[in-house]
Amino acid sequence: MKLFRCFAVALTILAAVSCSNKGPEFLIQGKITDADTSVLYLERRELDKITLLDSVKLGDTKGEFKFSESTTSYPEFYVLRLKGQVINLAIDSTETLTVNASQKTFSTDYTVEGSDANNQLKKVALAQYDANHKLVDLKKRFDEKSINEQDYITQVQAIANEYKDAAKKIIFTDLKSPAAYFALFQKVSGYLFFDPYDRTDYKVFAAVATSWDMFYKDSPRSKQLHDYTLTAMKVRKQSEMEIDPDKVGQVDATEYYKIELPDVNGKNISLASLKGKAVLLDFTVYQDENSPRHNMELNKLYAKYKPNLEIYQVSFDSEAHLWKNAAVNIPWIAVHDQRSVNSDLIFKYNVQNLPTVFLLNKDGEIVKRLLPKDNIDAEIQKIL
Repeated sequence: MKLFRCFAVALTILAAVSCSNKGPEFLIQGKITDADTSVLYLERRELDKITLLDSVKLGDTKGEFKFSESTTSYPEFYVLRLKGQVINLAIDSTETLTVNASQKTFSTDYTVEGSDANNQLKKVALAQYDANHKLVDLKKRFDEKSINEQDYITQVQAIANEYKDAAKKIIFTDLKSPAAYFALFQKVSGYLFFDPYDRTDYKVFAAVATSWDMFYKDSPRSKQLHDYTLTAMKVRKQSEMEIDPDKVGQVDATEYYKIELPDVNGKNISLASLKGKAVLLDFTVYQDENSPRHNMELNKLYAKYKPNLEIYQVSFDSEAHLWKNAAVNIPWIAVHDQRSVNSDLIFKYNVQNLPTVFLLNKDGEIVKRLLPKDNIDAEIQKIL
């Protein structure tokens, strides 16, 4: 019996020591109303993995929850997940957060006490949610043909810029805040709102990267952000040796030449196959009311400068058969991107209006994004 008592005491002491060795902890607590028997999950969102840390059946606790976990010496991101909805949180050191929400509006109408950074992070999350909601509605209107391709692209850019304006206010309020990092990496349709290859957006990445390098040297996210920004800078500088970003936009110099699309006969034609000729790279939609006039101008240039000039015209028309009917008699290379306004070329080339025209020299380098005010004839003569 004495041996058993000694063993029990030893286990108690060992348990106490184990708890004391757990290190600093953070606490997330709160209450979810209307939660019925749902399960609330706490996840840690690291760079390379998502780890389920804990869970609680809210019906057993009348909606109340309390999660306590080991913290890190730098900010890390966590998620409260409930029935497909999430609340994004950031923990910096030994914080205590109190989160209250309703199950029905879990991810959009919640409160966080104990951390101003998380209130800023909430603003970012809601701005991203609002942008995605608007884009889904816009896509629906486009699919229903209540707006055309040009209006769709213009409004997509406007929605993205609206998010970026809201995000930058939060970012530059506190560059070292987890909300600043979080805002940089929000996406729409798989694309970042902030483009590190764009000269203006790059400055935002660089500012946050510098601040995180200074305050959170041990954070894997600091290294990731540092390397990501440095790579973007190298690519952008390489681009500047070949093109003028102010004129061309957000084109990645290592990728921009990779276009291969089918013509009216279904034959794939690559832009790279035209190397050795001056090329007008034209992004357009034939269904636009200005398309006939635009093609007439291109026809004059093509007739004047062929065979030294080639036109590679990419159509984003949503109706392939209408494009074919219009393109069948086009004398230059006319190809079709069936992804229409969802094409990655729109993002890669920063196409904000249709038509958008680029001039490429014989070495396949983009010389200029041609603007309506430009004398295209004169620009072509410069490179022939």
